[in-house]
Amino acid sequence: MKTLIIVARDSMLSDLEEVLQSNGVTAYTIIRNVMGKGVTGRMYGTFLNPDINVIIFAVLPSDQADRAVSALKTLHGTRKETASHDDKPIPLKVFSFPCEEHI
Repeated sequence: MKTLIIVARDSMLSDLEEVLQSNGVTAYTIIRNVMGKGVTGRMYGTFLNPDINVIIFAVLPSDQADRAVSALKTLHGTRKETASHDDKPIPLKVFSFPCEEHI
């Protein structure tokens, strides 16, 4: 089994859920209003800087996780192609690691 951690801009949530659903991922946890700092800058979630992130956790069989990662890479590539050519990073990161279910 693998755990996926998806960190993205909150505005991408519906697209991310669509990608997950279309790849058979039906169980996951969403954490909203995530603030922090990364390659796309600081996320404040304030009136003047309203951008905010979301984190999605999913624990999946390894083959399903690999399919989901592949689909998320495609989404990232599509976003990169349609973004302006200012080399600004796409606000989407995907991490995975092995995990065990104990209960």
